[in-house]
Amino acid sequence: MKTRIERLSELAANTASLARRNFSSAQEAASKASAVALAAGKSAQHAIGDAIDHEDTKAAFTKVKKLATAATSEAKKLSDRVVLKVKAADENHKEVAEKVETVSMGLGITSGVVAAGAALAAPTGLGALGVAAGITSAPLIVTVAPVIMVAATVTGVVSGGAYFYSKWKSRQVKDDSENK
Repeated sequence: MKTRIERLSELAANTASLARRNFSSAQEAASKASAVALAAGKSAQHAIGDAIDHEDTKAAFTKVKKLATAATSEAKKLSDRVVLKVKAADENHKEVAEKVETVSMGLGITSGVVAAGAALAAPTGLGALGVAAGITSAPLIVTVAPVIMVAATVTGVVSGGAYFYSKWKSRQVKDDSENK
């Protein structure tokens, strides 16, 4: 009868032998998978090479390159134009602020007139009921009034921003000239 130590030694040897066989099987499987992946990669490279060699594909690549180059060039031109316009507006900040203020005031007055007209032209009584039911439509001035009021508000905000920017820019120019 084997002792416990002998049984444990035998069990350990059997386990090690089994592990070696499984490790060898895993290595073989990995090697086969690697060979398959390599073959697939070579096949894909060959297919891509064939596609690139195809004349239509070459023409398409050439067109794409030309379009990308043209788009890049136009984007650069556009950004240069925007920068020039911003610089021009920055140099003439007082004039820009005055013009925006004039537009804002004009739109504000127009908005007030339209609001008064909409209040007078708004349907009441049965006319309002017909508009609500969709039988008739509201007068154009009533429909357009909110749009004009929003436009007046937006130009007012832009005008205020231009005014304060112009003030800040004037102060910066004054400080720079005093420091020199």
